[in-house]
Amino acid sequence: MDLTDAEHRAQGIADQAHDPERAHASEDTLMVDVLTEIATTSTDQRARALARAALATQDREGERWCA
Repeated sequence: MDLTDAEHRAQGIADQAHDPERAHASEDTLMVDVLTEIATTSTDQRARALARAALATQDREGERWCA
């Protein structure tokens, strides 16, 4: 993923404003993808550790509710 891809996907989310649930799901996916990119490719060890910590929330048990 590069900046252009992330910006394109962010614009797609903005374009989904008429469907808030779909936009929310797309936003969640983008956030995970960006954090994964940082966690696996950044040369900044602190940034990689922070991204991995945030991604760890994806491994939790239980349901996640969205309105």
